[in-house]
Amino acid sequence: MEKRAIELPSLTDEDLAGLMPANMAYPGLSRLFGHLAPNYVKYIATAMDSYTWFRYVESESKSFILKSLATRALYTMLKRGERAHICAGNENGSIHGPRAVGLTSRGVNYKAINEDGIGIFEQGDSLTLVGCDGVGDCLVGEVASFVILDLFDRFPEKSLHACMTDSCRVLTELAKDLAKEIPEFITFPNEISQAAVTALRIQGNECQVAQVGDVILYTYRDGHLNMLDPHGDWLNLRQLSDLFANEKYLSQRHIINNAIGRNYDSDWEPWKFDLMPGDILVLASDGLETLHPKTVLELVSSSSGMEQKLTEMYQEVLRANLSWQTPGSPIYTKPDNISMIIYQHPS
Repeated sequence: MEKRAIELPSLTDEDLAGLMPANMAYPGLSRLFGHLAPNYVKYIATAMDSYTWFRYVESESKSFILKSLATRALYTMLKRGERAHICAGNENGSIHGPRAVGLTSRGVNYKAINEDGIGIFEQGDSLTLVGCDGVGDCLVGEVASFVILDLFDRFPEKSLHACMTDSCRVLTELAKDLAKEIPEFITFPNEISQAAVTALRIQGNECQVAQVGDVILYTYRDGHLNMLDPHGDWLNLRQLSDLFANEKYLSQRHIINNAIGRNYDSDWEPWKFDLMPGDILVLASDGLETLHPKTVLELVSSSSGMEQKLTEMYQEVLRANLSWQTPGSPIYTKPDNISMIIYQHPS
């Protein structure tokens, strides 16, 4: 298993100063907004006056400081170290194994933090693929992604259901410990950390699926693309195209009713489906939905190998994110963190 870093586009303080009036340029802005696209920075600079901008930067700075305090304390409690089979906890990188490849990235034009995470775990003839998407309404969603993947890494013998249940217990205890370490966090009204997750366990021709939240699964077989939605329904390309033309669906697609964390609903069961030779699986956070399913089909159906497919899909997501809020960009291009794992079933 090989783990590689991903280089990300990033604006410096000097870049940002050149995109906005002098009275809106402050030291350290790249820590808060270096992940944004230049065209979006220009949009912000024209949409706000200097006072509104000052208050916005003040608010973002407070949030940044609060999150930084929490993550440092939590990762110390977790004794976080390097993991070869996972990429999570505000990491931006890729994992390359003999049977599957994946990457996770903060992307551009969305957040300075990558709350997603991926894991690729091989144990004998069993392959487990896990994609996580930290919930943005929480304080530090990236911590939940790390906790979930770390448990899958350390306890490969456990069932998918057990790993997710154990993750909830760890996250609940961490929230209590954080309030002891930094007492002011007792006042935080939301969950400290939670994440959506989909896990696949492949053994022989059988694929077991455990899904909590909206981490999506695309399957490609014999020229046809289908997606497993958060309700457990398989949608074909025609159905997906209809949804991507529906503004109500697009505005609500990131609302989830279950996640790994304090308010987790354990009333669900993993289920299985059979794989055929040549089947391709794409496990992804909802950041992949910045691409229309027809684009996903074109990329997945190409003759490229798994690594090339992964690179091409990621570059297409970045292009879509950079074009957000430019004239003619479709509504579904709204940026997000992006994580993907690609697997092709052997012939």
